[in-house]
Amino acid sequence: MQLSRRRGLLTLATLLVAAAIAWLAWPAAPRVPLPPIRVALVDPYGQPPLEAYGRVQALLRASDVAGLVADAGALDGYLAFRVALLLARSEALPAAERLAWYERVLALRIDDPLERAARRALHAEIGAVAEAAAAAGAVGAAERALSAYRLALPDQAAIDGIERLEPDPYRRANAYLQANMATRALEALDGRAAPSIEAPALRARGRHAEALDAFRRWLAEAPGDRSALEGEAWSLFSLERWAEADAAFAALGGTTGAYGRGLIAAREGRIDDGVAHLLATGQASRMWIASGWLEARDRVADAIGVYLRIAETGDRSLADDGAYRAWVLASRVGDATSAARARALLPDRSFFALRLGGTLDVPLGAPAASDPNEASASVRNALELARALMTVQDPEAARGELLFALREASTRGHAEAREDVIALAEALQVHHGEYRQSQRAAQALLDAGDRDPRVWRLAYPRAYPESVEAHAAAFGVEPELVWAVMRQESAFSPVAVSTSNAQGLMQVIPSTWSWLAELQREPAGDPFVPDDNVRYGAYYLRWLIDHFDGDLELAIASYNRGQGYIGRLFAGDLVAGDKDELYRHIDALETREYLQRVTLHLETYRALYGSEATRLADAER
Repeated sequence: MQLSRRRGLLTLATLLVAAAIAWLAWPAAPRVPLPPIRVALVDPYGQPPLEAYGRVQALLRASDVAGLVADAGALDGYLAFRVALLLARSEALPAAERLAWYERVLALRIDDPLERAARRALHAEIGAVAEAAAAAGAVGAAERALSAYRLALPDQAAIDGIERLEPDPYRRANAYLQANMATRALEALDGRAAPSIEAPALRARGRHAEALDAFRRWLAEAPGDRSALEGEAWSLFSLERWAEADAAFAALGGTTGAYGRGLIAAREGRIDDGVAHLLATGQASRMWIASGWLEARDRVADAIGVYLRIAETGDRSLADDGAYRAWVLASRVGDATSAARARALLPDRSFFALRLGGTLDVPLGAPAASDPNEASASVRNALELARALMTVQDPEAARGELLFALREASTRGHAEAREDVIALAEALQVHHGEYRQSQRAAQALLDAGDRDPRVWRLAYPRAYPESVEAHAAAFGVEPELVWAVMRQESAFSPVAVSTSNAQGLMQVIPSTWSWLAELQREPAGDPFVPDDNVRYGAYYLRWLIDHFDGDLELAIASYNRGQGYIGRLFAGDLVAGDKDELYRHIDALETREYLQRVTLHLETYRALYGSEATRLADAER
């Protein structure tokens, strides 16, 4: 066997040698000259429209801060903001110069009221730099630091800065009071007399007897001060000193005086007086309370009259509620005249109009693609610049340039800016995944009466589609419901933080976030990561839908107010499973409005995107 293998190897070697000799003996083919290959290396930053970005890049590579300062004044758009922020944060510049650049940042930045945490962090940054400038002797820098720290409250860095820089306990206490930090305001006073600070802080802490004393000391110092008079009246009310409170509200007068007197009359059983006082305010929210008093005493005809008055105010939040409740009660008692009047007062495209068979009148069908050539030259330039920035892997700048252009376009008139806004908003949503500012701009066009299907879809975007579609499917929830809740909760801002500390796209408060993590048997995700937030929100919606046996309205209301409260109210004697009673007796206006708006958003999303045909048409675009 071994001998045979050796013979095989020798034969193979002989063949390979013969092949090599034959190849070497083969006549060479004539050489055909090839054309020279020339490689042109083009620096995109040296070409339009990236020249300004190129100059900034070159200065940064050279660490030429002085050159950057010299060029910064000639920059515009997002690049001007980016360079201002770089210079503001540059340790190479003196603190006073950095502070000036921070002022430039504030002038240029796109401020968003929902980005509370980011705004406070920026002001804390400014406070620290202003404090350093003050230490270096810059005139006025200490006061600038204090003003920045006040805007950064209640962040701990801001508290620490105020404690360092503000020696005056009264000013320190007032800063905390203005930031709704009543306990810290009282601590800052440390027993010192300052009734205009003590009084509201004590009242906020529920210490009404002490607050009353402070309000009266305030009035002794400033007789006739309306804030002190109001505080005195409400402190007497909280102490249930009805006669004194009634006299105080009577002396106060105006809508607040009438409101206070109405509440006192009702507490004393004088319902007609109470109703009269609340109707005298002319305010829908006060009249809503009066209508409840009347209903509780089965004075249905009188309640219908009050509800009709609420409907006639045109109040944005309560006019539709008033009209619908008048219609419900009038229909129950057979008052056809009042029912017809109530129906006529019901606003079109409202939740309650939908309940009575109305339609949303949403433009249907997949819209034609926008033509960028219809936009202005400045917007076409912005779109070209954004495309070029994407080619050099700078998506942040691309998005920023489009946002700055959108802000500028949105300041112009509707007719003039319409195509610019559409082009920019569409580019932001389709190519950059930006839904917050683009949706706001499109909504402004809708508010002006625009009927273009493109505008409707930009105002009701399918935001974060991969996350929403995936997690909605995983939990068996309509993606349209997730978008409807997201639109109402955060208006598509992934870094939104509410006054109750609800966070992210689906605005989940920390305690609920932890509970949802426990239910899913996992470590808690990051509420500011869009995919995590969408997943938790979709999971919570599924849980609520199951909890209420598929009732979407109860699930939606509970997302805002909590399933415990909504469940008890719906099953209790007052509502007894009647949706019309639920709409009336949810105690918080915020929750009533939330249910109505999310339902309208849901129906709008269903109309725009709900059919499979529409989804396929969109996929082909």
